Amino acid sequence: LWFAAWRASHRPASAENSLDWKLAVLIGFAQALALIPGTSRTGITITAGLLLGLSLPAAIRFSFVLAAPIILAASLHQAVQITARPDAADLPMLALGFVVSAVVALATIRLFLRLVEIIGLVPFILYRLGLGALLFFLPP
Repeated sequence: LWFAAWRASHRPASAENSLDWKLAVLIGFAQALALIPGTSRTGITITAGLLLGLSLPAAIRFSFVLAAPIILAASLHQAVQITARPDAADLPMLALGFVVSAVVALATIRLFLRLVEIIGLVPFILYRLGLGALLFFLPP
């Protein structure tokens, strides 16, 4: 991520409208690397987007858009399981929780985009490096 951010800051970047299906598939393949424990899905998709020529805001937006199908699928899967046993859940409260979490997620994405425009990715990179070092040295 550090290298990709540095490289992106030293070349002209393209926006989302230059994202074709080939780039989208490559970024999707990069997302699969998040199956490796400790790999940040957001971090790896932003890195791939930057390395493939997207601007930082475009890479971040696409990273969050790329999360939407899997989040929706997981939500639908849980909804089917919950509605199979309606006595086990308060459905109106679950619906309210879904709506509130969606609103908070959208607000968080907007805040993250603004924050990255102001401070860049370095704090997040340092956080990941520090967390990785800490986890490496902690006993299993």
